[in-house]
Amino acid sequence: MSEKLSDVFLNPAVKELGGLFRNSIRPPKKNDRNLWQPDYASFVELEYVETPNQFKEIVWKFLRRYEVVAKKHGLKRLSEKSLDEIMTLADNHGVKTVRAALIAHALVKSSKEGA
Repeated sequence: MSEKLSDVFLNPAVKELGGLFRNSIRPPKKNDRNLWQPDYASFVELEYVETPNQFKEIVWKFLRRYEVVAKKHGLKRLSEKSLDEIMTLADNHGVKTVRAALIAHALVKSSKEGA
């Protein structure tokens, strides 16, 4: 198993999925704030993932929940290529490393959010 963290943390697929996790807890627009239901459950579930099969299940559950919100609010969706890359990274670098990278990207302020 490769120990190079930058391979995981700088991977575009990890950034993309981490951004979707970020979107799931932050309201997309000011006028949608009253209708917004943050998805903290996905974070809690992701935090306790240990095995590749658990990781696959949690990502699937999250994407299923996120799809409903994405359609309703016009949010970006995960590409199939990125999903494949995430699963490959989990196999090559371990679930815990990919999990940590996803949570980190979800919790940091995006450069697109401004100051």
